Amino acid sequence: MAGDFLDTTVSVGRRRFSASFQLMFRLIKGLIFMTFIAIIVILITLAHMTIQDIIVCILAFMPTGWGMLLIAQACKPVVHRAGFWGSVRTLARGYEIVMGLLLFTPVAFLAWFPFVSEFQTRMLFNQAFSRGLQISRILGGHRKDRSSRNKE
Repeated sequence: MAGDFLDTTVSVGRRRFSASFQLMFRLIKGLIFMTFIAIIVILITLAHMTIQDIIVCILAFMPTGWGMLLIAQACKPVVHRAGFWGSVRTLARGYEIVMGLLLFTPVAFLAWFPFVSEFQTRMLFNQAFSRGLQISRILGGHRKDRSSRNKE
């Protein structure tokens, strides 16, 4: 089935096989990569798209793919009977990895720089920032028993 092919293609690299099978697997991965590059080149040349347009399209279609995965999960018995459940799981893992990279790469990148920790320290121990926290407590409301003690 078509669903088994995608699952096998993605997860087969984790197993140990003969050298000829590894060569075939690498050729298939190379073919997929070359096809991806060819599609990008065709989009740039024929459709006059820029790299920014392609990135925007990828980011626009990611929620659509995630929604389709959620629909497939909701219809698990039907998808399982059709033989696509392995592919749905593999695509969900891929989405999880990509979203993790998109979310945590900027955080990890900024963590390398020392000015981020200095900025955080200055913000936390700044007088105006501390005053803002005290003002928020004041605006939150007074306790009457506290105000009566201060007057005496």
